[in-house]
Amino acid sequence: MRLFTKFILFGTALLLSSPAFANTYWGGFEDTVGSSADYDYNDLVFSISGDSLTLNSHLGVWFNKADAGPLNTGAGANGSAGTPFWNNTSLDGAGGNNIGWCIYGGGVCNGGVGLASSDQYLATPTGLSANDVYFSTNGDVTEQVTLSISADTNILGWQAEGGPINFFSSGVQGPVTFNPGGDFVLIGRVQGGPIFTSGTDGIDDASHFAFFGSPVPEPANIALLGFALLGGGLIFRKKLRVQ
Repeated sequence: MRLFTKFILFGTALLLSSPAFANTYWGGFEDTVGSSADYDYNDLVFSISGDSLTLNSHLGVWFNKADAGPLNTGAGANGSAGTPFWNNTSLDGAGGNNIGWCIYGGGVCNGGVGLASSDQYLATPTGLSANDVYFSTNGDVTEQVTLSISADTNILGWQAEGGPINFFSSGVQGPVTFNPGGDFVLIGRVQGGPIFTSGTDGIDDASHFAFFGSPVPEPANIALLGFALLGGGLIFRKKLRVQ
């Protein structure tokens, strides 16, 4: 029994002393609006990561890959009718080019190699895009564009609340490290076209960002779990003494 109690106390100490988790989110950017858009969200495929980096959305929830059902392998535009919202045919060709294939693998995108095959995807409960996504951090963030499947020159950037837009260079590039100093949204700019933000709808009433990730427990929740284990261990130890 003493060994069991020591094990609980040791595990609790590890939880309470653990540093904040480093978290990575993958994203896809859709650069076209209107009836000619394919909404495959593969025009820029990128990642952002950082210690204590958190994706926030009141409208979106996380789903497992299996919830998406069969991924679309077709070619050609079909508007934004896919379920979930990013699972559409692609003007880039048949065989699996939308962002789902880029992330999960098995299609044409990225030679069939999934960039984050075990990740979940973010969508509203009905499978639509979440238009209120922003990120929180208390340190540096690293951004990298891995794939650029587009005839246009698209550029990603970021913007803190009330601050200027800061653009990265275009094309497949990175990694680039920046410090937003708190909450920020991602920005997508199309050459000669509109600017999109992860925190609002586009002119087509849809978000032009799709996000994937493996959300980790908040440090505060980990601390609560640690204290719960500690309290449970002490109560268990006290009961053993009474017996």
